[in-house]
Formats: sequence, structure tokens, C-alpha cells
Amino acid sequence: MDLSALMHELKCSICLSLYSEPVLLRCGHNFCKACIAEALDAQEETGVYSCPDCRMEYLERPVLQKSRKLCNIVKHLTPTRMEQMEAKVFCTYCDSRVPAAKTCLQCETYLCNNHLRSHKKSMDHVLVDPTTSLENLMCPIHHKIQAYYCAEDAANICVSCFAFGKHRGHLVETIGEALEKKKKKLRVFLDTLSAKRDETERRVLRLQEHMDGVQEEAASVQRRVTGLFKDIWEELEALERRVVGEISRQATHISLKISDLLQELKMRKEAQSQIICHIEDLYNRHNSLSVLQGQALNSSGLCYSNYGDEDDERYEKTFSTIGDLNEGLITETLNTGMSDIVTIIQRNISTLEVLPITMDLNTAHNRLELSSNLKTISDSCINHGRSGSTLRFSIYNQILSVNSFTLGQHYWEVETSFKGLWDIGLAYPSIKRNGKRSGIGDNAKSWCLRRYTNKYMWAHNSNAQSLLFDQCSQIIGIYLDYEAGRLSFYELCDPDRRIYRHLHTFTATFVEPLHVACYVGDGAWVRVLL
Repeated sequence: MDLSALMHELKCSICLSLYSEPVLLRCGHNFCKACIAEALDAQEETGVYSCPDCRMEYLERPVLQKSRKLCNIVKHLTPTRMEQMEAKVFCTYCDSRVPAAKTCLQCETYLCNNHLRSHKKSMDHVLVDPTTSLENLMCPIHHKIQAYYCAEDAANICVSCFAFGKHRGHLVETIGEALEKKKKKLRVFLDTLSAKRDETERRVLRLQEHMDGVQEEAASVQRRVTGLFKDIWEELEALERRVVGEISRQATHISLKISDLLQELKMRKEAQSQIICHIEDLYNRHNSLSVLQGQALNSSGLCYSNYGDEDDERYEKTFSTIGDLNEGLITETLNTGMSDIVTIIQRNISTLEVLPITMDLNTAHNRLELSSNLKTISDSCINHGRSGSTLRFSIYNQILSVNSFTLGQHYWEVETSFKGLWDIGLAYPSIKRNGKRSGIGDNAKSWCLRRYTNKYMWAHNSNAQSLLFDQCSQIIGIYLDYEAGRLSFYELCDPDRRIYRHLHTFTATFVEPLHVACYVGDGAWVRVLL
């Protein structure tokens, strides 16, 4: 069916336009819903309803049924689509409507693929993409096909234009040749532009990677600084306790001396009060003999005139030894402590290192699953059957790192699971690889933070104590100061503001290299981030 026949079938016989909401009568004829409704309304006065096409009569007003397939066809056959179908160019030589593949400007004909094969033998003919109207290719002056291109004027021209027109003597070529040259130039430009775009994309990726690296480094430095400030606060609090303790010690020592002297003075005051009463009694007596006899001694047998001289000397001597607070010693304690803190800060800022940490497969228990980058370990039910090694843990699902630390300050972070059991910490390489005391934190050669029943614990040398902190984050920061003998654990509580919570700090004198040590159980996993 050609296009005209198809369009005839898709038009309503009442309005002669493309169907709008087509409906179907029982007789099989289709109409626009609005058109047939108006026709039936007009027939209502007569009381007889009939199909406008076949005149089939209905005793009652016929029920209009939606023609779904016809609706779908009309829906996709938009006016734009119809114009495209009507504008399609067909082969000049074919009897049926076969779409044209090319237009020959010399012959002014449309060619399908079959006729194009034979026509290509005419080497001097110019073939272009088919156009709906050759009138658009006509020269407005000579009314001939513009089959040539003037490179000097960048214009399409006909044969008369360069033969005796204003383009005479110009560099002229056929449309096909000009098109090929233009396409070659466009291809070169396209390839060049594509190469530049690819290079731009590579630069974008490099910049993005650099930006990601800067952000990661900034986050790392921020974590280190946060940990440093927490350590500074701890040192300041410890110094405060020392200074306040020194002040309290001096005050207590002076208070004891003053208390002893006060007690002695109270006793002296009581004795003096007794003597005063005795003298007043003698003074008030009327018997001269008793007064004269009582002047030599008091009731305690002391001479009135000599009483208190030795006591006064002893008091002055004792009072002079009491003294005041030794502010110089307090200031020295404070200055020494502050100087030590400043030294620690300077050393931490200049020597704090962040090293990439990888785990040692040779130490991994056979039920540990280890990622290809040697940074993630997880509990596994599968026995991987790794070769026997004296370094391999045989009892617990544990592993040590390849890296070891023997001096300096170091910081790294790990990501942990919210389920199962895990231990993260440090261990000497001399830790046992089998036996009940080979677990991390179960011996004097290892220190760890432990997750148990959703709470944190610290463990060392078979001693473990709950920290009363519920796990609220998967990121754990670990700070090591080897020379100072400090191992601290922090939890990232607020990732947006990079706020950490101090969990626990071990203090020890480290005597061997320290390796990162991890244990996982009950489906837990641990991933080293740095």
C-alpha cells in the first residue's frame, strides 16, 4: 500500500481529516468520536440511527467502542512524521515507490541502490544525497543545476557560472570533489579535536586524582592534628595535676607545722590563764603572811619572773621555719612541664609519619580471607590451606603487618565492621603463633582495642577492661609514639566535622619492632585505610 492509500484509510469519512479518538460501530466502520457523536445527535430527532457510510440502521443509539489499534496507529503517525513520509524521495526509474539513495545533478534524476550501481560508471556525474526538490539546487541566474563549487567565492555554481559568468577563471571543482575535500578537512579537524578532547579528559582525570589526593592528604593531616591536640590536652591535664599536686603538698606541709604550733600556743595560753588566776587569788588575800609565802612559786612550781622566756624563743624559732608557699618551685614545675609539651609538639609536627600499611600473608591464619591489595581481612569458614610456616598463626584468626615501627610517631586508620568480634593493635614479632596465650592482647607482647558485644575493650597481657563505649563508627584512628611509649586509639564520631573521640591510651616501654596486628571472628572484617 502506497502512502496516499494509507492516508486515505486513516481519514474520517465525516471530517475527511486524520482520525481523532477513533471509535468503532457494530457495522465495522470507524469515525472520529466527536464526528459520529454529532451525527448521532442530529439523527436523534428522527428516532432512527444509521451508519454514515453503509447506512446500516440501529433501533437504539449505537454504543461507541474505542478502536484501540487504530488509536495506536494514529498516535504514532504525527504530522511531522506524515510530512517526512510525504517528503520522501523515490527512484525515478522504478515503477514502484522505491526510496532513492542518491541524486545525480547532471541527469537531474533520483537513483535507488540498484540503478546507482550502473550509473556510477559515468565518472563525470556528480552524485549527492537525495533532496526533496531539485529546485533548491537550481542556479537563480542560469536556471541550471549547481553541480560545481567555486573555492574562491565559497559558493555553489552551475556550469554557465564558471564558463562565462562572474566565476570565470576561478578555481572550480565538482560538488562531489569539493564535498570529499571538505569531509577530509572535517575528518582531520574532527580527529585533531577528538585528540585534544581526549587529552583534556586525561588532564581532567589527572586534576581530579590530584584533587582527591589533596583531599585525602588534608583529611589525613587533619586527623593527625586532631590526635595531636588531644594528646596536648592530655599532657596539659597531666601537668595541671602535677602543679596542683605540688601546691597542695606545700600547703599541707605548712598547715601541719602551723597546726602543731597552734596546739602548743593553746596549751601555753591555758597555763598562762591558770597562773593569772593564781596571782589574782594571792593579790586579793588579806593575810599578809600567805601573800608573802606565795610570791616565790606559782602552782606549777615556776618562778613568775622567769616564766615564758624560753617558750617565746622556741616559738620565734619554730615560726621562722614555717615559711610561705614555694612559688619558685611551683613555677619551675610549670615551666618544665610546658617546655616538655612544646618539645613533644615540635617533634610530633616534624616527625609524624603516615606509612602505607599492608598485611603479611605469611602470618595469616588459614581461615582468614585476605584481599588482593593485602589491606582487608575478613573471617572465613574456608580453610585456605596455605603452606605451613613458623610465622603463621595456627589458633586464632590473626595476622601481622609487613610494616614494622622502631622509632618516631605514626598515625593510621582502619575501617571495621559493625558485626562480629575484632581486635586491632600492635604486637612484637616475637609473639607466639600458637597456644592459648597467642591471642592479641592475651600476652605481654601485644596491645589492642577489642570489639566485644558492641562495646569497646582494651586488652594487654591477659588483662582486659571494658571502656563503656558503644561502637558508633566504623573508623578507628591509631597513633603511636614509639620513643614516648604511647599507643592511643580514637573513634571518628563525626565524619563531616572530623571529630574524634579518645578511647584509650597504653603507656609502655617498647623494646622490639611493632607490627600492626588484627583479629577477626564471627563474620567480622577489618580494612586498613592508610
